[in-house]
Amino acid sequence: MKKAFRLFTMVLLSTLFSKQINAQTKYIGNSGTMNFFEIYDTEGNRIKSAGELGINGTPLLRPGWGTGIVQYLNGTAVAYKAITFSLLENKLFYIQNKKLFMVAQPVSSFDISYAGDEGDSVTYHFKNGFPFIDNQDPESLYELLYEGENLQLLQWNHKKIKEINNYGGGREKEFFLDQQLYVYLPKENRIAVLKQALPAIKKTLPAYAAVIKTYFDTHTASIRDKEDLVYLMAYLDKHH
Repeated sequence: MKKAFRLFTMVLLSTLFSKQINAQTKYIGNSGTMNFFEIYDTEGNRIKSAGELGINGTPLLRPGWGTGIVQYLNGTAVAYKAITFSLLENKLFYIQNKKLFMVAQPVSSFDISYAGDEGDSVTYHFKNGFPFIDNQDPESLYELLYEGENLQLLQWNHKKIKEINNYGGGREKEFFLDQQLYVYLPKENRIAVLKQALPAIKKTLPAYAAVIKTYFDTHTASIRDKEDLVYLMAYLDKHH
């Protein structure tokens, strides 16, 4: 796993960990959407993509580039026309003046929007500053599904390289998405794993047991559906 990670970082992202790289970037797309890019080194050699290395999928939140606003820890906010988020490294990358950069300054949150083929768009909101839990620290960026005064619903999105043994064939590598839900109580500065099962939610939020019962007495909802879970969190946040 570590060898595959080093190979991916070295070949695809190469010198992204410096403030700037000497690279030319070629955009390919339509309707103003940049679907993917090609990076060349200073000698004109194209850096190979993950697919060419035999790794299926993408390490990114979504393929291609989005537009976004990054809120830095020092209070400044910067808008980017071409930005992407690596779930493999939990880091932001952007293009400016035809050069590729990694966001190196401490970030507090960011929004990133991707344009659809039919003129629609989808926006993701990420934030950090939460307590230590599992393998995450306060610098880890979580997707914020709901943000209330008493409760916040977070989702940790992480990708890793996984090796698959195909029946009757060879081995393949792919970027595997691992997700975990958490609930954060800002007034207590407490974070906890949230499982999508009613008994588990009641156990995690014992102070909300009566409100949870009232909600399900008056609403038809499925805890397994994340949209319904967001509605539940919003209800608990406002009726506690």
